[in-house]
Amino acid sequence: MTAPKPSAKADKPADANAPAGKQELTFTELELLKPADLAVHAAAIPALDKAVEKAREKFTGGLKYAAKVVAAMKRQYIARLNAREIPPDTGFKDYFEANARGKLPGRVEALAVLFNTLVLTLDARGKALLSEENYDAAKVDWLEKANATVSAARKLHGEDWKTCDDVLDTVNALSKPGDAARTLKEVRERQKQAKGADGETGENAGATVVPLTVGRCVEFLIAAIKTANAMPPETAQALFFDTLALGDAWAQSGISDDTLNDWNAQAVQNAALGVAPGVEVKTSVAA
Repeated sequence: MTAPKPSAKADKPADANAPAGKQELTFTELELLKPADLAVHAAAIPALDKAVEKAREKFTGGLKYAAKVVAAMKRQYIARLNAREIPPDTGFKDYFEANARGKLPGRVEALAVLFNTLVLTLDARGKALLSEENYDAAKVDWLEKANATVSAARKLHGEDWKTCDDVLDTVNALSKPGDAARTLKEVRERQKQAKGADGETGENAGATVVPLTVGRCVEFLIAAIKTANAMPPETAQALFFDTLALGDAWAQSGISDDTLNDWNAQAVQNAALGVAPGVEVKTSVAA
């Protein structure tokens, strides 16, 4: 009787030695593999890395457009709130999730805030701080760096944020042809590590004497309210009662109810758009 011929499949790695993705092995099993068999598993790693990089590039490439879609949705969201087409307590993230059937990615939301802040916000001459063409031409990395700078400037300078050096230099960098990365990085570093007017270094570096304004008083009050849970109960209670008097004070300001109602509507609209209450926002963007 003739002995059966060895099967050609016997020369291939056993199923237990299949590449990762077909069957995963424990570390001990991997360590015991022959070098050639372990190399089969290793060969899948570069392909996996390329797939991840390709997916990352696809996501990043669509961020700018996605941000504009979100900005447009915010406009419709506000219009529908004002028309009472949706419940008044519907937040934008809930509105987005219900319509897009998924959560709003943080990076997309951040760029949408930047688009609203620079492209849909007017300067003193009635022009957009940044044109949509310049926004489209900018790299995502530039826009994200710009967003960090502009967001910090809005907190630091209050209602004067549009004319501060950090924002003007950021807009200028994004508006000119060429690589804006270096300028944007320098502006951000300058913002974070700025020295005082007297050029102090060390412990007092970055301490700038800022004049006390009504805006800064309000910011201080807001900050105190946000940390009220860390205060003694009687102190937090006193702060609460004091702030209740703010609303009544406006009734004695001499400003008409119509004007106060208009201001309130503008504050609600701008809050939904992610811009400061006092910022004038364009009603539409030219195609």
